[in-house]
Amino acid sequence: MAALLCVLSITAEPGQMVGNVEVFEGPTPFIHFVHTRVSDVAGFESAQFQIRPKTRSATRPINVRYARSYLEARGYFDSTNGELTVPVFGLYAGRRNRVIINLGFSGRVHRKKRFAIAITTPAYDGGTYSSPTVVQPRLPGSSLSYDFILLKNYADPNTPIIIDSDAEIRWVGTAGVGAENCILFDNAFYVASGTSLLRTEFDGVTAVVADYSGIGVTGFHHNIDPGREGMILDVDTVDQTESVNLEVDAAGNVLRTWNLAEIISAAMIAGGDDPSQFVHPAPTDWFHNNASAYRSSDNSLIISSRENFVIAIDYDSGIIKWILGDPTKHWYQFQSLRQFSLTLAPGTLPPIGQHAVSMPGDQLLLFDDGAGSNFQQPPGETRTYSAPRKYQIDLGAFEATEIWHYYPDPSVYSPFCSSVYEDAPDNYLIDYTLAGPFVYTGIVGLDALGNVAFNYQYDEQAFCGTAWNAIQIHWEDLRLE
Repeated sequence: MAALLCVLSITAEPGQMVGNVEVFEGPTPFIHFVHTRVSDVAGFESAQFQIRPKTRSATRPINVRYARSYLEARGYFDSTNGELTVPVFGLYAGRRNRVIINLGFSGRVHRKKRFAIAITTPAYDGGTYSSPTVVQPRLPGSSLSYDFILLKNYADPNTPIIIDSDAEIRWVGTAGVGAENCILFDNAFYVASGTSLLRTEFDGVTAVVADYSGIGVTGFHHNIDPGREGMILDVDTVDQTESVNLEVDAAGNVLRTWNLAEIISAAMIAGGDDPSQFVHPAPTDWFHNNASAYRSSDNSLIISSRENFVIAIDYDSGIIKWILGDPTKHWYQFQSLRQFSLTLAPGTLPPIGQHAVSMPGDQLLLFDDGAGSNFQQPPGETRTYSAPRKYQIDLGAFEATEIWHYYPDPSVYSPFCSSVYEDAPDNYLIDYTLAGPFVYTGIVGLDALGNVAFNYQYDEQAFCGTAWNAIQIHWEDLRLE
């Protein structure tokens, strides 16, 4: 039999029942719940919602599909009576949202039921996030590969904040936590609080995943990055400050630990040097680990030490493979570490005080802050500008070649924090956290043609608190199984 499509157009205020559809407010204006009932309980397979972008926006619609199994597991579908609740997240605040909901069935008659709903949301005062300075609005016709951005903020207790490429706030954290440490992983947001790791679902529900105080963790710092199997946490311990990483799975179980004090000390002793001249116990911040990345091509963990260098170690053994950094810094005075130093190809500048290492296309991408060391002496060079840079690492020649950088005109100096990430090839997102310096936080998008797709400036708060790091996320085709 031919498949039939049932279409309903509904304007539903929160708490109002229209037909068999009712809309409820969520924990924030950006989250609402649409409640209905399906008659074909056995054939129900999925629920999908789409939020249409505002008029004249280049941002793509938010498009999310829930599998029946996901909805049942979260208590949103009752298989005994067909009661169904669809969490709708990513709504515009203070606006009438155009939402389309599709219910999918396996039967041959009713394959799909469609609701076109108008949901009006309350206003939201996000301070500087609600009123950025628009230097360059989203460029019409620009073909960005991404439309949504995760701002890792700690100035306010609502980490993370999600904006779109029009600088519209589309989601805020509900855990009551302001934290540097945040990642979108396993279809949820993970945020650190004290010695605990929290998981916040897209519907705003938060749960404690694990507490690491029992293994000597005293707190978290900086980032959470994707690892080979899980997430890589930056932790402080009773013995070390900002030089220990944990890889944990989605349930918070520890998969492996890297102690850079032990790894570097062993290499220095093997090379005939005294590690006590370089490595120090807590509370001395001798390493200042601020980011990490997994390089699959040679099974390496790439770690950014703001005080010293970028270092690559074997993911399983922890043996040092190479070091990329400023040769005028303290580390280069030790032969045991200097032997790992990559040669800089002609025209290549070393990163200084870098953040946000990643490995897109097997190339090293980072934000080169340009600020010398705070603790280690000599501190090395300090520049008057910052720059996202990308390097080709040739282990055969033991050489690093700078293959891309971005120098805006006029130049921007952000000496601490900050980030750059590449989505699809040549689609970049740059976060100048302390631009000016110490004047504003700049969020800049570059498209594949090198155009500035957007440029927004926010008030700088709590040092790096407005957005210490920012990364692209994808809500234009999200599937929750």
